[in-house]
Amino acid sequence: MKRVFHLLIGFLLLSGVSASAQDAGFFDVNGDVNGEIASNLPTSGPKKDLKPIEFVNPRPDDIFWQKVIYRVVDLREKMNFPLYYPEESGDGRQSLFTLIFRLLQDGENTGVYAYEYQDGREVFSDNYKLDFVKDVLEKYEILNEPIIDSLTNEVIGYSVDESDIPNREVLKFYMKEVWFFNKHTSIFDVKIIAVCPIMQRETDIGMVKYPLFWVPFDMLRPYLAQQEVLISDRNNGARISLDDLFIIRRFGSYIFKESNVQNRNLLEYNSTAADVHKEQAYIKENMFNFEQDLWEY
Repeated sequence: MKRVFHLLIGFLLLSGVSASAQDAGFFDVNGDVNGEIASNLPTSGPKKDLKPIEFVNPRPDDIFWQKVIYRVVDLREKMNFPLYYPEESGDGRQSLFTLIFRLLQDGENTGVYAYEYQDGREVFSDNYKLDFVKDVLEKYEILNEPIIDSLTNEVIGYSVDESDIPNREVLKFYMKEVWFFNKHTSIFDVKIIAVCPIMQRETDIGMVKYPLFWVPFDMLRPYLAQQEVLISDRNNGARISLDDLFIIRRFGSYIFKESNVQNRNLLEYNSTAADVHKEQAYIKENMFNFEQDLWEY
């Protein structure tokens, strides 16, 4: 059932890409290069009016089974290059972290906010909401210039040059997701809850990893749907949005934690890399078997 559902979603996404290419392609109806995008190759034009595909959240009473899974998305994997590149925005494209950074920078207008990273729990309430200037720009020493109001001489914002966004230092993301079975629709599905960029920075004591903050995924989706990515070097027409990429799960990742009574990650109860790999395989197999067992008679 899940495979049928994903095939249907894939068909709809491909249909949307095809329609998009016709509506805002490189050429107009006369066969001339579309003037709106002539200087913006290889993207297919503005996407500001696109909206994410709407999914109806299940009712609590319909959730028969669920499990929270934490993953690491390593942007150095070739499959994840569309999330990392370009290192500096250009041709209408930008990396996932750069997009998140700019949305947080203008949080009052975008409605996208960051929440404190805590080891072992995630709380998305106002008490844990971060101040972008204090908790991001100043804490991680990101170069910026204050924007001064010409009339009042007050600081009304901060400007960060494209080259100063630490995109090259963000090589991984944590991802929190929940797998669930909806007994009302008989669908075994997954929902991404939040993402957390991880910055790796060279210090006096060596390379240090900084999980920066959590951002609820639903806050990002309206903007992910408007951001195109190239998924093929061979065909620049194979364009999907960042939102599409996550919906069809076209990214590589590995499990580092599942919900458990003691709230431990895999490294805390596995002593070797081989043991961690066995536990990851065990978790994936259990989830696969659960889905298959649902349809045994």
